[in-house]
Amino acid sequence: MAVESISTLVGSLKEKYDKSKDRSSWRVLQGMDKDHYNTFVAGDRNLWQIRSEEVGAGEIVAVGMRISRMDEELEKIMKQGSPVPFGNVTPQRNKPSIIMAGIQTYSSDSSSLLCRELLSSKQAELEQKLKSQVEKMKDDPAFRKKYYEHKDRLRRAYL
Repeated sequence: MAVESISTLVGSLKEKYDKSKDRSSWRVLQGMDKDHYNTFVAGDRNLWQIRSEEVGAGEIVAVGMRISRMDEELEKIMKQGSPVPFGNVTPQRNKPSIIMAGIQTYSSDSSSLLCRELLSSKQAELEQKLKSQVEKMKDDPAFRKKYYEHKDRLRRAYL
């Protein structure tokens, strides 16, 4: 179970979803911790995590991986939170973009619980990969300026 780019992971998720015999059981849970979004996708007794950071208005950098087999305890946590609409467009190489849309559960507490207590061994690997991708992008001076302006706007919005 290696960390994958978001386009590779979402492409794989789409294939698994298309082959799934129980599509109605698939679930999405999202929450936020500090500057990162944690999105958990559960389906066909597997659990994947996408960790993303907003780097500009409406722009994110994300990585993800399959992190666990689903069990009853994880399933209960996935159902805790508020139902809200979600949508995601993920570009694919040499293929049309993949659009995911539906109703997700949103709970920073539930997603944080999954990260901290149940799936902590995978978090360091995801965090390091995401940080390295953002740092690589920050080597571009134009991106760096835009990134810091965006982060400053977000910080001021909460003051």
